[in-house]
Amino acid sequence: MIKFGICHFSLPVEGPYALKIASEAGFDGVQLDMISNYKNQLALSKDIVQKAFLFLGEKYNIEFPSIAVRELDRFSMVSEDNSIAVDAINKAIEAAVKMKIPIVLVPSFENSDIKSDTDLKQAVKVLKNACDKALESGIIIAAENLLSPMKIEELFKQTNRPNLKLYFDTQNHYLHKGYKMADLLERLMQYVCEVHVKDGKNGNLSGALLGEGDAGFYESIEVLKKHNYSGWIISENYYDLEPLSLQNDNPVELMKEDLKILKKAMGIS
Repeated sequence: MIKFGICHFSLPVEGPYALKIASEAGFDGVQLDMISNYKNQLALSKDIVQKAFLFLGEKYNIEFPSIAVRELDRFSMVSEDNSIAVDAINKAIEAAVKMKIPIVLVPSFENSDIKSDTDLKQAVKVLKNACDKALESGIIIAAENLLSPMKIEELFKQTNRPNLKLYFDTQNHYLHKGYKMADLLERLMQYVCEVHVKDGKNGNLSGALLGEGDAGFYESIEVLKKHNYSGWIISENYYDLEPLSLQNDNPVELMKEDLKILKKAMGIS
C-alpha cells in the first residue's frame, strides 16, 4: 500500500505542531529527524519530546515511517574521529525503538560524503554497527549517498547485513553527478526501502514542484510503478524557501499541489 509523507524539515515549522500542518495538507505521515540545537542536543532522544510527537501523531492521524539522522551533514561518519556521528545514529535507533518507527535513515552527504575507498571502509564499519544494533528490534538502516551504482552495490556486499537497505532520492544523483535517475532506480530497485521525491531546475535543490524540474521525476515514478513499489513516498521539497516559495507565499498550498501531482503520477485518486 502506497502512503505519502513529508520530511519534518520540509514543513514551515519544526516540532510536534508540524504534524498538524502535515495532516491539514493531506499527508499520511512525517519523516522525523533528531532535531539538533546549537549544543548538539538531540531533542528527539528525549522522552518528553517523543511523547509529544506520538500524542499529536495520534491526534492528527499522522504516522512516522522513518527518522533521518541529519546530524551527519555536520559531523562526519567517515572520519577517524566519528564519535559524535555514531552517537547520533545510536540515539536515532533508540528513539525508533521507543516510538516503533521501522526505518532509520543514515545519509552520507556534506561532511559524511563517501569520496574514497578509505571513506567507504569507514562507512561500512559504521553501517555494520548500526545494523547490528537495530536488528534485534527489527529496524531497517537505510543508506543514502552519492556513490555510483557499482559502489552502492559494493557497499551492500561489504556491509552484508539483512537489515541494510537503500533510501532512494529522485533528484540527488542527477543534481550532483548527472545520472539519469530512472536508470539508477531500475538498477538499484532491489535494495530500496523508501523514497524521497523532490525536483528542481537550474541547479536548485528541492526548488520546483514535482515534475516541473529537470530531474526526470515522472520517469522515476514509472520505474516504481513497474516494480509494484509498495511503501512510503516522502516529499523533500523546500516549500518555504526560494525559488519554490516564489510560486506561492503559503507553503501549505504548495505542499497540497505537490501531493496532488504525486498521487496523480502514482495513479491514486
